[in-house]
Amino acid sequence: MRSSKNRRMATGRRKTTTRRTAGLRAWLGLQTSGRPALRTTKNRRMTEEQRQKAAKAYVDPVERKTRNRTVALLMLLAVVNLYVFVWREGTSVLELGAPRAAAIVEHDERGHGPLGAFAETPESACSGDPVRIFEGLQNQIQQATTLDKGRTLRLALLELGVAATEIDALEAALRPTIDLGLVAGTGAPLRLASDRHGAILALEIEQSEGRLLQACRSGNGMTVRAIQHPPVSDVVAVHLELGPDADLRAAVVEAGERPELADRIAAALAFEVDLVADARPRDRIDLVIERRFLGKQFHRYGSLLAVRFRGEAGRFVAFRFQTGNGQAAYFDAEGKPIRRTLLRSPLAFHALQPGARAMMPPSVEVVAGRSGALYRRPEGAPVVALGDGVVRNLGEQGDAGLVLELAHEDGTVARYAHLSRIIGDLRPGQPVRQGDLVALAGHSGKTATDRVRLELWREEHGDAAVLDPLLLAAGGDRRPAVVGAPLKGTTLERFKLEIAPWQKALRETPG
Repeated sequence: MRSSKNRRMATGRRKTTTRRTAGLRAWLGLQTSGRPALRTTKNRRMTEEQRQKAAKAYVDPVERKTRNRTVALLMLLAVVNLYVFVWREGTSVLELGAPRAAAIVEHDERGHGPLGAFAETPESACSGDPVRIFEGLQNQIQQATTLDKGRTLRLALLELGVAATEIDALEAALRPTIDLGLVAGTGAPLRLASDRHGAILALEIEQSEGRLLQACRSGNGMTVRAIQHPPVSDVVAVHLELGPDADLRAAVVEAGERPELADRIAAALAFEVDLVADARPRDRIDLVIERRFLGKQFHRYGSLLAVRFRGEAGRFVAFRFQTGNGQAAYFDAEGKPIRRTLLRSPLAFHALQPGARAMMPPSVEVVAGRSGALYRRPEGAPVVALGDGVVRNLGEQGDAGLVLELAHEDGTVARYAHLSRIIGDLRPGQPVRQGDLVALAGHSGKTATDRVRLELWREEHGDAAVLDPLLLAAGGDRRPAVVGAPLKGTTLERFKLEIAPWQKALRETPG
């Protein structure tokens, strides 16, 4: 009896232990048995072929769970890749190092994204200023040329990309005031403001010192006026400090100057610093500039004689000097030229939407294995030639949209993509000069956002070598080469004597 009772107690303990072990294995996610229990009620003989089929059909539960988790992970990665490469911006693109907003930003009623639209057309271009025809049009497309070498007004405007119908309307408005044949080939400076679609907003022909012919759009017509006042000029020193938004134009206006002075400053420093992407709060800029008046009314700025930049992007100084060949150029304080084969940015200085500056630095973009630099810019932002060269190709190219290729004199080829339109009478073989306005930013091709994509490569001896897409923003020895030779001898002495008062003016910074 005792022996039978002990056996029953031992059996109970074994069953309890077995249940606890099974529960622990189940909690750990382990299979409590390697295979299902075999039926013992009846033995059945199996052939070798049947045993092989049974072995193949059996899947261990642990292995099944692992396989399911792997499939789920692969599906998740597929969804992420679909978002990154296709859905996110409607293009098969991989962007590296691109800053992103923390929230989704909706497009406005005109279809523009968070950067807004550049150069929206005003209802009336005539400001009412008695002299300044371009007052209030600093955010429009600005161009300049001269009516030299037999060029007529029509020919000059066609070369600037103005439509023939716009020129017809302008000439019809000007004819009652002046014989247009009298200004052809005179070398008179011509300045033009147009919207990003090519409509003429304002035009000025400087027939002689103090004598102007102006026209501005008013409603559906053009208002024309002829102005003649005695010209007066002076030279002033201006000292700027960028505010919390690092807005150069805001700093210029706060200093009591006109907004277009910001464009002049940015153009003079365009080889050293991009004041759209590189500007930071508390950057300081000092300059010496000519101002031109007609009578007592300010008309426009003359030559920028000297400029000094001190900020996070570095310290740079440039002095304007006219060399023996009659050409003016900028040099540093030691007489070394500051011009380089390529500009710092493929876009000219332009206004920004508040809060958009963090999106301005270029990022690397890889499309179909080809790397390029992505510049996020509003539609209509001015695109310029990086260096002297010729047009190699232009036109629609599939997903890249409207494309322009420029071959520069140093062997560098620049390919601009996603443009909204080409500016000027450009065609293959047409020469371009560094800084020329050649196109406007847009979102043509397979992209849902306003942008300019830039690819760079160098061709030597028939071979093409892809360049770092962020070469323009590089520093140190990687920067594009300097163009020209340092000043020497008596020329250097004359240069230092001429810039001495400008250096003093730059140092006399208030505060």
